[in-house]
Amino acid sequence: MAQQLYKLFIRNLPWTVSSHELRTYFSQFGYVTRATVLYNSDTGLSRGFGYVDFNKREAFEAVMSQPQHILEGQRLRVEEGSSKRRNSTTDDSLSMNFDKKRENSNSQPDEQF
Repeated sequence: MAQQLYKLFIRNLPWTVSSHELRTYFSQFGYVTRATVLYNSDTGLSRGFGYVDFNKREAFEAVMSQPQHILEGQRLRVEEGSSKRRNSTTDDSLSMNFDKKRENSNSQPDEQF
């Protein structure tokens, strides 16, 4: 059975920050169940945002109560993500395919004759 996760959406990430650095920074607030930086599938560069999940509300609230977060000299924009039950295996595959789905949704439909 899936557990309750408290999700943060992190914007304005420096392009040099990986999932490891993101996890390390947010671990000061509590146990991080997942930290993910999203990358452009064509260039391999960071898209400048990511997600951090906690399994304890106290850790989530500690992050949200802090007025600012600075990582590698850059101020992060931390927002509440959707806190829902989810299967982490499914979610990981969705985040890996995010760029593909976005590309497909932006393509023009073929003309019908």
